[in-house]
Amino acid sequence: MFQYLYDWIRNIAFYMVLVMAAIQVLPNTDYKKYIRFFTGLVLILMLAAPILKIFGMDKKLTDVYNNETYKGEIERIEDSTKYLEDVDVSDYLGTPEDEENEGEAGKGAVEVEEIHVGR
Repeated sequence: MFQYLYDWIRNIAFYMVLVMAAIQVLPNTDYKKYIRFFTGLVLILMLAAPILKIFGMDKKLTDVYNNETYKGEIERIEDSTKYLEDVDVSDYLGTPEDEENEGEAGKGAVEVEEIHVGR
């Protein structure tokens, strides 16, 4: 029992050091709030692990990932995204020659002088 408690505290301490190092390394402060939110959620799960283990809910959480429905859903998502590997982006975006032709054809287009939004 004491070994489990020791491992639990050690894992939380290691996690906190790792999170603080990652936050300090990030150059952009805009991402820090998202990183703190996500790591806070993970920390809550880590802190709740002994409570979940006492009530036997830790096995229920692992059963979710071992569930056949979950595995089937993952396979369905992977199968539905396989077509993206064969898609050529230039088919949808066009080529630079197409843009030049559109620029010449757009010379006689109608220009919008004013747009009113709301009242």
